[in-house]
Amino acid sequence: MSWLWLSLLLVGATIIAGLAFYAGRLLRLVRLQSLQAEQAKQKKNQYLIDSIVVISRAMQAEQCELSEGALRIWVLLDHLELAEKPDPVIAYPGLHQMYEVVKDMPTHKARKEHDKRHIRQLDQIREKAEDDLKDFILADVETLLQRYRQQTSS
Repeated sequence: MSWLWLSLLLVGATIIAGLAFYAGRLLRLVRLQSLQAEQAKQKKNQYLIDSIVVISRAMQAEQCELSEGALRIWVLLDHLELAEKPDPVIAYPGLHQMYEVVKDMPTHKARKEHDKRHIRQLDQIREKAEDDLKDFILADVETLLQRYRQQTSS
């Protein structure tokens, strides 16, 4: 009977060792997936930061309309996933106000579907907001550049 117990003990130990090996392998795969997900997140954030810096510089150099830049930057800020990320409404009030003015305005193909008089009215609203908010927007752009310039990959 001792051989039977010894055989069962050996089989049980083999099963436990196999399960432990399998569990260890699964844990290693989970860690690897977590690392890959974190690297992908960092790569995405870096792309967003680089884009924010490029658009901010273009706005400062007047190569990009303030309304277009504000719209693009606001969307990028919304997708940015950083541990320490300021509330953009509070941190960038000029950009936020400009975004609120233009967010529902038609662009590209949708502009062509509206009559010209309506588009002119929207353009006047947008241009007035750009003039009224210019100093605030440029101050926000400078704040963005100070915050993210050192983090750019270029």
